[in-house]
Amino acid sequence: MTDVRSVFLIADDDAMKEAVSKAVNQLPEISLETYQGTLSSVNGSAIRFLSDNDLLIFRLSDTKDMDLVRRMRQQVGASGALMALSDQNISLAEARAFKKFGVDEILPFPLARDDLSEQILRLATPRSLLPAIVSHNGGQRLGQVIGVCPVRGGIGASTLAVNLADQLQGRTGTFRKRNRNRVVVVDLDLQFGTIASELDLVPSAGLYKMARDGVKPDRTFLEQCLVHHSSGLEVLTAPDEFMPLDAISREQVDALVEVLRQEFDFVVLDLPRTLVDWLGAIVSGCDRILMVTDSTVPAIRQAYRLIDFFSQERLEPPVEIVVSHEKKPIIRAGHHTEAEKVLGRELRHWLPHDPQNARLALDRGQLLSQAAGRSNLSKAIRSLGRKILQETHAVGDGRPFNFA
Repeated sequence: MTDVRSVFLIADDDAMKEAVSKAVNQLPEISLETYQGTLSSVNGSAIRFLSDNDLLIFRLSDTKDMDLVRRMRQQVGASGALMALSDQNISLAEARAFKKFGVDEILPFPLARDDLSEQILRLATPRSLLPAIVSHNGGQRLGQVIGVCPVRGGIGASTLAVNLADQLQGRTGTFRKRNRNRVVVVDLDLQFGTIASELDLVPSAGLYKMARDGVKPDRTFLEQCLVHHSSGLEVLTAPDEFMPLDAISREQVDALVEVLRQEFDFVVLDLPRTLVDWLGAIVSGCDRILMVTDSTVPAIRQAYRLIDFFSQERLEPPVEIVVSHEKKPIIRAGHHTEAEKVLGRELRHWLPHDPQNARLALDRGQLLSQAAGRSNLSKAIRSLGRKILQETHAVGDGRPFNFA
């Protein structure tokens, strides 16, 4: 039986209290206690509320709450998660400051009940149990969803998505033949997706039929539409038939991400460059978004625009910057520092320019690990995969992974 996890809400807004209550009612493993007031009005009691509960939710009413959050974290440490709900427009700088001082998530209010339920469940769950946790929808595992977002064409985002998914399988054993994780890669570039050809697979018509018939995807849909790759990866390809990007709805994409999360340890989504409404469901559902760019001024400007767009869905979207076609410098150049200031984020991951081996893998319809496992690009993606595995400890049975 799943342990009941506790959520404490501090709010003076009736609509917010009602929304949180209805969201928690969908989660039988979550209990809720509500306090009428604001974070500042409870004074020192907020520290006790945070330390005694798995998740403390509060209405963000004033930037003075920032000092209260900082003091709470100083005294409580990492115990308990903090969620802020804001019905006001706050700047990205303010959102980042709240995150820096200890708020785990800031969400705009109002938002859809299912989205709020999902975030409450995620934050109320101890990190040691993620993603190997029982889902409220049917006892399946809740995996980590990773979106790979290109800022321009030809930047190598699809190459990263496919080969990162390969590395997240977490091969173990003497000959590295056993996969510890179940991983699926989804080609959501519906019009120009190339993952099927990159892996020499026959494209599935699943996404086309989903759009044409208005299907809400479920486990049966996956069984019919996923294509198996010899490496162990499961692949949901873009369709052969032409279809407009808005042919699928936000509700369908949301359902697709949820059922994939229940069935797999890692879900890697290869995203289109075009901004469409259903991208909001992706932004809301992703545990991390890898934004693939280069360090040129036009690309950095486009990355900034995308982050600003994503912020309309989540005030602080979990974006990590991947600099492609460039080896990680020993000393950052001036334009790198300026790019970090503009984006408000570290240039965290680097993928070297390796067109010869990338082309070799494409022409053979193979993964980089198969075609050029010792290449610099393959090594860089392998390192990124290891970082993600180490940070999430999502290795099936919950034990730390041994990369030796």
